[in-house]
Amino acid sequence: MCGIALLYGDTAKDKVSATLTKLSHRGPDDRHCWINGQLAIGFVRLAINDESTSGRQPYNAGEMIGAINGEIYNADALAKQYHLTLKSECDTHVVVPLFSEIGNQVLAELDGFYSGVIYQSDTQTLYLLRDHIGKKPLFYGRADNNLFVVSELKALQDIEWFEQVPLGISQLELTSGKLTLIAEHPELVTTKLNLAMAMEKAVIKRLPKQPVGIFLSGGLDSSIIAALAHQYHKNITYFVLGNPDSPDVVMVKKLVNHLGIKRVNYIPLPTEQELPTLIAKIVRATESYNPSFISNGLATYLLADSAHKEGLKVVLTGEGADELFAGYHEMLSEDEWQSIRSNLINDMRFTELRRLDKCSMANSIEARCPFLDRTVKSIADTLEHKNFYSYGQNKVALRDTFGHLLPVEIADRKKTSFDVGSGIRKLVVEYLTRNTNTEIVELKKIWSQTFTNNADNSYFFSYPTFDNVIAKRGGFHR
Repeated sequence: MCGIALLYGDTAKDKVSATLTKLSHRGPDDRHCWINGQLAIGFVRLAINDESTSGRQPYNAGEMIGAINGEIYNADALAKQYHLTLKSECDTHVVVPLFSEIGNQVLAELDGFYSGVIYQSDTQTLYLLRDHIGKKPLFYGRADNNLFVVSELKALQDIEWFEQVPLGISQLELTSGKLTLIAEHPELVTTKLNLAMAMEKAVIKRLPKQPVGIFLSGGLDSSIIAALAHQYHKNITYFVLGNPDSPDVVMVKKLVNHLGIKRVNYIPLPTEQELPTLIAKIVRATESYNPSFISNGLATYLLADSAHKEGLKVVLTGEGADELFAGYHEMLSEDEWQSIRSNLINDMRFTELRRLDKCSMANSIEARCPFLDRTVKSIADTLEHKNFYSYGQNKVALRDTFGHLLPVEIADRKKTSFDVGSGIRKLVVEYLTRNTNTEIVELKKIWSQTFTNNADNSYFFSYPTFDNVIAKRGGFHR
């Protein structure tokens, strides 16, 4: 993926380079800045499509200049449909000329995941874009007397205030910092595809031409991705975390034998001596001291680190299935499941997608999530409670549709948290509570040594919907 750094103010042009350096993990292949007076737009690039300098950003289309972080799967079709002349084969290069052509209608047309900035120089108007699910992060605020828009807060110092950019298209006033949401994502027209066909297409479009990785846990979701991808791409390396007796590793070996998978990287759990450095890295990567972010984030980080060492840039993961297809037991109630499901999906940009993006991009790895495809989501949104739960079993729609592709032990496996199944949660909890302090106390100490921001801001700790649900039971989300 990539990183965006926009600064506006008296010192913007002097500070944008240092800001980009702090985002270099998001884009190690290229960096470029566009500066005009008090406005500086910088971009670091992880080159996947069109690895030449032709794919460099920011780039312009007429009076508009933009920087887009993400992946647009229908870029070629859109360029043809709207007769756009693109300067490179980089898929995100379709966004700015398309926005120039059709304005806010781009939200209905773009198929992919993205966040970005587009500046219209003749009117001095700044637009901010985010995809339908919030897959790619984007923040705005003020720091060191400059207005900013960045992919990660850690790129800045002396932050006065910040907010996440909302989904859709917003307009940001450069002088006041006032943001106005001007267009929301439209509801996708009901598809004629069934779930099996939609998931197959979602996986295929996310498979790059280059070698690719898949993160496996031995659970239902990642195993479905593996079973589908295995049919269409022969240069896949699979990554699994855990010691030989970890529940996840045991299940992955069943899947490997079932599918005839050849290349699997089994990543052992870290040693006690390695944990202090690793936990500090995850606190910095996730910008959080929430225990769930840290233990699950550490698992993601170790998988991404292994993928990076294999020379990969892209991996596929199973994120989104729990939220869309009712993987959490909190959604069991027929009275509350719809509201909880909706809230969990809305929260993903604060929680699971944040953890996935920050911990994979810390290793310059782009993580793609077929379950979050907008067509797959539109199908899931039409399902009823009976499609999610039946006779005590969850994710009924997924099990019924894809169970025949998997070993029966995986098709029927109950949900196990990523950090539990791998065994890493136990290690992290034991380490953090070794001095009788709670995990939160120890993690907040580490966080305070890394960041100077106000720790009370909910962004740094909150797991919104789970916090509300679990508070009723007198606990907190782990």
